[in-house]
Amino acid sequence: QLDADSLHTLKIYLMPVEYDDDIDVLRAIRIMGDEGRNPLPYYLYEAVNAVLNDNLPLGNPKTNKFDLYQLQEIPAYNHLEGIRLRLSLATNARLHPHLFAKGYVGYGFKDRKFKYRGELAWSFDKKAYHDDEFPRNSIRLIYENDIFSPGGNHPRLPNDFLMYSYRRTRGAMTYREFTEINYEKETLYGLSYQLWARMSEMQSACEMAFTAVDINRYREPMSKLKSKNAGISLRYFHNEAYIQDKRNRKAFSLTEPLFMLSHTVGKNSVFGGDQLYQKTELSFQKRFSLEDYGFLDLVADYQKVWTKAPFPMLLYPDANRGYIVDNKSFYLVNAMDFINDEQYSIRLAYFADNLLFARIPILDALGFRELFILRGFHGSLSNRNIPTKENGLFVFPANTASMGNTPYIEGAVGITNILGLLRVEYVHRLTYRDHPNAINFGFRLDVTF
Repeated sequence: QLDADSLHTLKIYLMPVEYDDDIDVLRAIRIMGDEGRNPLPYYLYEAVNAVLNDNLPLGNPKTNKFDLYQLQEIPAYNHLEGIRLRLSLATNARLHPHLFAKGYVGYGFKDRKFKYRGELAWSFDKKAYHDDEFPRNSIRLIYENDIFSPGGNHPRLPNDFLMYSYRRTRGAMTYREFTEINYEKETLYGLSYQLWARMSEMQSACEMAFTAVDINRYREPMSKLKSKNAGISLRYFHNEAYIQDKRNRKAFSLTEPLFMLSHTVGKNSVFGGDQLYQKTELSFQKRFSLEDYGFLDLVADYQKVWTKAPFPMLLYPDANRGYIVDNKSFYLVNAMDFINDEQYSIRLAYFADNLLFARIPILDALGFRELFILRGFHGSLSNRNIPTKENGLFVFPANTASMGNTPYIEGAVGITNILGLLRVEYVHRLTYRDHPNAINFGFRLDVTF
């Protein structure tokens, strides 16, 4: 049950125990603040909690109709925009329990351009506070004009990242404008689906250019890559349930398997000609409980582009673009290092318990636990997607290459649950260490809550 008037505490009924969303650090700050009677710790608690919840009510939290959200995304940095600031605003169910609007405006101080996104959603089910509450049953209209890295993010995911790495997306950024309409339906028995249609324009930026192999025929690079596509995605998550707060939701249990299948069909306009485009994606996720010894997270996926396509529409390993941990991303891969039209990947993360740290009293008291990660992917590029004069495809970026027979593999060791909040990792690249501009090791920081 979601209490729309409570900002801090969530309760789940029909469970053996109640669920309290306060992490250890927040609980300590709240106690120091004497539950609000000591002003400094109390306001510190409110500020930290708002950032962690990624939401700040505008006005009285019990009656407000608008929220600032995605507070963690207000500051950002990347090589194209330099310092970037963004402000996001959303309505809630107190304004209307079925109709919701949200969006943001951002500005890059280096490229001196405004970016923006707007969404208008109609929920066929009445909501307690926001439109993403489970189960979703809504139609949505989206317009976005922002930056996008073809190798750094999935094309249908929003650009919601706290910090962009300077090196990861250098030479791999574009400006993208699109309009999308979609319908999503979630059910109480674990099966959900989404239908969408999108019109998009992608404009090259910085070092990236849409240049033909036959420069005698096409003397100038193409300024914009236009595409129209539609698709369907299916998801099955047995015993699906969520812990929901004011703006976000977290899966209550990850031990049930999660299956996802999607297919996209459309057309890409390349030098005035339309090319048919089809892509299929299949993924599997599951958490395996190891009882007293922790748990193991597994994520595996398969992707294939069935048709000829320009390089921004091909497959990349969805490189992690910053120093914020994402279990589904590869940390030490630049955004467009490897290009494929068929790709497999697997990620394994072991969160230990009752190992070394649990046997050292001071580390056990602090809650420290060991973390071990192994990630890998492999793919291939068919002859139809190698640029030639005959097929008219764009020349690949300078440091982009197809893969050989060896898979890309990286591993990590780390410490998690530091103060109930932090996670630190050392990541090491095991293969393709001689690749141009290869990043062979690095440290990563995560804030978990």
